[in-house]
Amino acid sequence: MSLIDPTRPAWRVLNPNGFFGPDDHLYPEGEEIYFEGEPNEELEPLNDSARQKLVSYLERLDNLGREAALKAGKAYAGRPRSLDGGLALATAIQRSDMNLMGRSRDEAAVERVAAEQIPETGSIKRSRGRPKKDSLAISA
Repeated sequence: MSLIDPTRPAWRVLNPNGFFGPDDHLYPEGEEIYFEGEPNEELEPLNDSARQKLVSYLERLDNLGREAALKAGKAYAGRPRSLDGGLALATAIQRSDMNLMGRSRDEAAVERVAAEQIPETGSIKRSRGRPKKDSLAISA
């Protein structure tokens, strides 16, 4: 492993497509870089200053998500910070969408008492173009 300066945030690129930096350079997957800007989830922190930047970034995303959920009137679950937390959240989402007794939770059990018979209309076929003159004749 290389010597890493502890005063600068150091990252390892995790994205298979690479990291396109603000200096218009594409850093390939696995490359270790110093990056002072706002991180993303495709960068792995390699020292404490990078971990602090990542934690502050994730907290900012949580706060923005919480505010958006509050405006929309919905509950906010938060972002998982570890693999176990992500698995627990994904399992809870799958369980909430599970079918009970073969019926979806979104599907309401509603049916009509007596179905009305609606007469079929518009069964006259019309040909393309202008109507025929005999169809324009007014009959008494």
